[in-house]
Amino acid sequence: MITRNRRRVQPMGDLAALLSLAVLLSPLLLNAQVRTVEALRVGSAISIDGVLNESEWQRAGITGFIQRQPSEGEPASEKTEAWFAYDDGALYVAVRLYDTSPDSIYRRLVRRDQDFESDYVTIGIDPKLDRNTAYYFSANPSGAIGDGIIYDDNKTDNSYDPVWEVAVSIDELGWTAEFRIPYSQLRFQRQDQYTWGVEVLRRIHRKNEESLLVLHPRNDDIRVSRWVTIYGVRGISPPPRIEILPYIATTGKFLPSPPVASFNQGRTDPFVFGRDYSANIGADAKIGLSGDFTLDATLNPDFAQVEVDPAVVNLTAYETYFAEKRPFFIEGSNILSFGRGGAASFLDFNWGDPDFFYSRRIGRAPQGTVTHEGFRSIPDRTTILGAAKVSGKTADGWSLAALTALTDREHGEADSAGTRFSEEIEPLTLYAVVRGKKQFNESRQSVGVIGTIVERDLSEPRLRRSLSRRAMSLAVDGWTFLDSAAEWVVTGWTGITSVQGSSDYLLELQESPGHWFQKPDADHVSVDSAATTLAGWAGRVWLAKDKGNWRFSGAVGVISPGFESNDLGYHTYTDVINMHLYSAYLWFEPGPVFRTKSISFAALREFNFAGRKIEETYYLNAGGELLSYWGGSLYLGYSAEVFDPRRTRGGPMMKSLPSWFGVLSFYSDTREDFYGFLTLSADRGKSGGWDYAASTTLYWKASTALSLSVGPSFTRNHSVTQYVAAFPDSLATATYDTRYVFAVLDRKTLSAEMRVNWTFSPKASFQLYLQPYLTAGQYSNFRSLARPGTFTFEPYTYPANPDFNFRSLRANAVFRWEYLPGSTLYLVWTNEKSHF
Repeated sequence: MITRNRRRVQPMGDLAALLSLAVLLSPLLLNAQVRTVEALRVGSAISIDGVLNESEWQRAGITGFIQRQPSEGEPASEKTEAWFAYDDGALYVAVRLYDTSPDSIYRRLVRRDQDFESDYVTIGIDPKLDRNTAYYFSANPSGAIGDGIIYDDNKTDNSYDPVWEVAVSIDELGWTAEFRIPYSQLRFQRQDQYTWGVEVLRRIHRKNEESLLVLHPRNDDIRVSRWVTIYGVRGISPPPRIEILPYIATTGKFLPSPPVASFNQGRTDPFVFGRDYSANIGADAKIGLSGDFTLDATLNPDFAQVEVDPAVVNLTAYETYFAEKRPFFIEGSNILSFGRGGAASFLDFNWGDPDFFYSRRIGRAPQGTVTHEGFRSIPDRTTILGAAKVSGKTADGWSLAALTALTDREHGEADSAGTRFSEEIEPLTLYAVVRGKKQFNESRQSVGVIGTIVERDLSEPRLRRSLSRRAMSLAVDGWTFLDSAAEWVVTGWTGITSVQGSSDYLLELQESPGHWFQKPDADHVSVDSAATTLAGWAGRVWLAKDKGNWRFSGAVGVISPGFESNDLGYHTYTDVINMHLYSAYLWFEPGPVFRTKSISFAALREFNFAGRKIEETYYLNAGGELLSYWGGSLYLGYSAEVFDPRRTRGGPMMKSLPSWFGVLSFYSDTREDFYGFLTLSADRGKSGGWDYAASTTLYWKASTALSLSVGPSFTRNHSVTQYVAAFPDSLATATYDTRYVFAVLDRKTLSAEMRVNWTFSPKASFQLYLQPYLTAGQYSNFRSLARPGTFTFEPYTYPANPDFNFRSLRANAVFRWEYLPGSTLYLVWTNEKSHF
């Protein structure tokens, strides 16, 4: 059980209102005069009850909403009227949403920040009038809410959960929403008179209609910079921002009976208990500093994540990436975002930007091992002693943020025949990241910088062989629009990394997946056994046009062989030069059959730093949405013959033969109570390998408060070159005295993700998540590579049987109750079972 007493609610880490709020960020005016809205000072107290009977709401409000969809540019089919007022403590917004069929108003109860899938209204506020950042507040006719922030003019982050009020009411005219947004939940500088940017967005679910104050074309970028201006706010001051967030967490673990181990004299595992109870207390604080800056600090934080990670069986050489789910790191994570500003969307083909900051490194599972044999007890995560964030914006427009965390030493224990041993498996570690960025020239250009450092106290000699002593990175990013219409944009970043440690560790790092300096046929890299530092660089630049019907994207990305960001960031491979060209045409106007449609083509090539071509792929995609709101797409691709430098995992190159692949997907009308998605894919290569997969996700809105979803998937893989192992063999002279062993792997995987969402009220909800996962693989026809740079093999007798059969079931249930504004109770149940 976790109880939080706080003035604001921790986010749940879900998608929140991304779909419902994407249009919120719109340019408010094209080919028309900019509109303004007047806010009146409240004469008497406004009761937030959803009944618009106060005098402030009796004057004429702002009307004239314009459709964005389905009939772009046409007046909204139903009238909407909005009013703005204020007092010394808050901004008030009232909205009357007329509806000629009030019985057809679609309402659903969902937990905070979930997709409403109903009618709703959203208020956007840009209190700094920087035309770049803003807050949004949403409500639907059932009183469900969503909120978050907008940054970089067109990106959303729903992790921000301020404390505010809204009440709704349905009557014979339609429905109403009445908002109270305290100034304490907004950031702005003291002025004599305030001018803010505002926006109002309405959705009518049954008509799939979205309307705004001013037209925002679907073929254009989405921008806060053209929101309507509100004036008339004067005589107020930004209040002090101080929030104390104590928490109490109690946990109970219930385990099966301890197993008996024959290797340990028939003793049961002394570290496994049938029941284990624990309790913890701590506190978070949010303190407004001078100007626009805020300090977020935490003492003895509760860093347990509410939702479990999905089960996987990873047969690659690279680490599995898991999304962050811990509230402290989710909230405000946009502040530390890097490298992707300017354009509204980014396209990558066979490329993943290295992360300079991957928050799951902090508090990760200990990286060392216990050397003693016997029963072992290893902590599943590292204790975080404390963490703090400082963020804000300077008077001259620099957005600055810094995060630091200190993790404790961790020890693992072993019990060997009754004798206990304790060994340090994770050192005391300091993590820090600093980010700064600034937009200028009316947000037409931007420049930024990010720096990270990891410092470890390696007083335990054994850990010096497996961990770095210090790891640093420094990178810059920026973007600029190339034309007055802001259609063409260049975005780029470049950065350097440096890792320092013992020669033993650096040797291990050079030969690890992603580097593989020991490749015997590579002239551009080599292992330095005496090195105590590894340095590298990376960068990428995009040229994009993401407005209008015709779209274009071109990019070049480079990661040098010595680049290493995994101490506080995340990346998989290095030694790559990646480039692509992409062109697409989109039709937004409905025709006799399709509501929208598109076609696109892309070409990709990759080289390593020796100039060898390691990837060449071509893509063709066509898709559309019918007038019925059903849709789908067809995706086809062809990969040419290239050299593969990674298949042998540190060995010589081998040839990769051509292959063909395709993906067919469909979806139904998401406005219906029952809808779904279906994806079919196939991949077949000249080598004889193939993959087939089918997945679907079905959704059922059983009632206005209950929804269920199930997403089964099945994959069948037939790989003819599954890597098995490498063995020294003096007779294998053609492959540098090493046997690189491969096999045919037939693998079947069946899994599903099932969710139940039951919302009792806008402040109380229950979620259940289940993930059964089954995968089995059979190896056969073991072979070793005959010659480097070829796809020829010779028989090999492998002494072991690597077949596997893995089954798991993961379950997670969460009851969440906001019993007072800003005070939340969580009840969490987790069950994990797995078997090989």
